[in-house]
Amino acid sequence: MKIHPTALVESGAELADDVEIGPFAVIESGARIGAGCVIRGHAQIVGSVILGEGCEIGHGAVIGADPQDLGFDRSLVSGVVVGSKNIFREHVTIHRSAREGQNTVVGDGNLLMVGCHLGHDTVIGDSNIFANGCLLGGHVHLGSGTFLGGGTGIHQFVRIGDRCMAQGHASISQDVPPFALVADLNKICGLNVVGMRRAGLGASTRQNVKDAYQQIYLSKLSLQEALAAAEQMEWEPEAKAFIDFFRVSSKKGICRP
Repeated sequence: MKIHPTALVESGAELADDVEIGPFAVIESGARIGAGCVIRGHAQIVGSVILGEGCEIGHGAVIGADPQDLGFDRSLVSGVVVGSKNIFREHVTIHRSAREGQNTVVGDGNLLMVGCHLGHDTVIGDSNIFANGCLLGGHVHLGSGTFLGGGTGIHQFVRIGDRCMAQGHASISQDVPPFALVADLNKICGLNVVGMRRAGLGASTRQNVKDAYQQIYLSKLSLQEALAAAEQMEWEPEAKAFIDFFRVSSKKGICRP
């Protein structure tokens, strides 16, 4: 274990044998830090935070702080659970859940660049990339393999599907279906075909997703009519996931072209 002499590690924190902790970092009691993790200088791991193996916490990052909610009861017990091989660069902030016994959750292999924020009760999947300054409000659910351009802002309670892409400075206050490109204010700009190709989806699968997009967005049917018609068709799993996204009740509505 390599702990800088100026770092503060409270008793009760659990650290794997090979964890590295930089100068002036703070690890509070209740934290559990997995093997191979690196905590850079001035970073803080606050309260009940679980970090999986091989995570890197950048300079000045704060993981596990209280939600930004004026009505939050600080005596409430909650935390943050982070998977393996995540990289949180400088000044990333991730807040603990605002619900008793619950967690804000981050999957595996995500990269959050400088200054990104995950609000309380956010849940994100695996292998996402958030460029500098992306902001996710509370209770956002975001899938896997999605790229958010710098400065993207996502309103609380929004759902984002797998393998989406957001233009830099996009403002998203409605749900975004899987494989979609989104820009400006809730504007769907087509499908993330490059992302699908990079994910190894073949030409027939990509075409099937395009057909699903046409069925939902461009058929001139109402949503319920389009969904009913889609039930009579054969879909590959990826296209079905796109269609089924519209079957889930949405608190915010769903972005449209």
